[in-house]
Amino acid sequence: MVRRSLIVAAALFAVSSPLAAQDEFQWTSNRPDGDAPLGVTDVRAIDMGTLEITYRFTQMNSRGVWFVKDSLPLATTLQLYSDAPLTMTKQTHSVMGAYGVTERLTVTGEASFGVYERDHLTSGGVYYTTSAAALGDIIGTAIYEVYRGGPYLMNISMGASIPIGKSRTWACTPVSDPVGQCQSDSAPEEPLPYDMRPGLGTVSIIPGISGQVQNEFGSLGAQFKGHINVGTGPRDFTYGNRYEANGWASYRFNDVISGSAGIRWQIWDNVEGADPLLDPTRDPADDPVFLSGQQADMPLGINFVIPGTSPLAGQRLYLEAVYSLHKDFEGPQMGLDWGINLGWKGSF
Repeated sequence: MVRRSLIVAAALFAVSSPLAAQDEFQWTSNRPDGDAPLGVTDVRAIDMGTLEITYRFTQMNSRGVWFVKDSLPLATTLQLYSDAPLTMTKQTHSVMGAYGVTERLTVTGEASFGVYERDHLTSGGVYYTTSAAALGDIIGTAIYEVYRGGPYLMNISMGASIPIGKSRTWACTPVSDPVGQCQSDSAPEEPLPYDMRPGLGTVSIIPGISGQVQNEFGSLGAQFKGHINVGTGPRDFTYGNRYEANGWASYRFNDVISGSAGIRWQIWDNVEGADPLLDPTRDPADDPVFLSGQQADMPLGINFVIPGTSPLAGQRLYLEAVYSLHKDFEGPQMGLDWGINLGWKGSF
């Protein structure tokens, strides 16, 4: 899987360069397309002494259970498991700060808060909803500019995720409270599946490489990033490693607004070990053996730079819609339907 991701990332770089290169042109960030789409982070170093604050709201909506490349009928899912997840909404609020230590080196820190809601149907015909809200892990990253010449820009990054987020979340369900139906604040709860937990429970190393090229009309970019988990978490399991390749093209309509389209490819491995409190026959996302897979999505975005001389001038607004293109899951899993990213960035 890693090899295939590297091939895709290399191909994106190879295709992008001849399309947009103009040797007499100098790459600049002072344009709406000078920044990557909102769903791609740690792309470039910023100017020395500059402080950037970014807020990002993300909502990813999943629907149905998929196996390999097809959606499973609800009846089939309920033959395999006692619970069938119907829909899931994952909302994430993220705040990131970046500081330019030198002209080539930038350090960043990111904190997030996740809100999950999932609809279920049991084999006995009971419909219920579970929800969870908790802090995610803190991520720190160093970005280093290895090359800038003419229209070309290339950066490498190395980050680490510090496991302060919850690696186990809880909610009341018809199984934990079959009589009370979860009406009381003191109703008994049970642990939620792996896909409703914002914390990894382990340190994660996050290497990355990014490249961009510009001309007078727009920009092209590509990034490859890995999330490699280290050690075993306190719950006797470790999430599988995750790899992501992004490629995007941005068109500059004017000095204020640009539009972008791209491909986002993600691959992830199975969970190693298992949470002893989860029943793998209960819900597809409770079974750690069948949680690997890959998917390709299409992000469509808009970058907007506030013009003028007001105190808000130069601040950036972002909008990105994400649509699922392809899924290939090695076991039954919920599949992304669509998502949205909204964001703001200010420099000081």
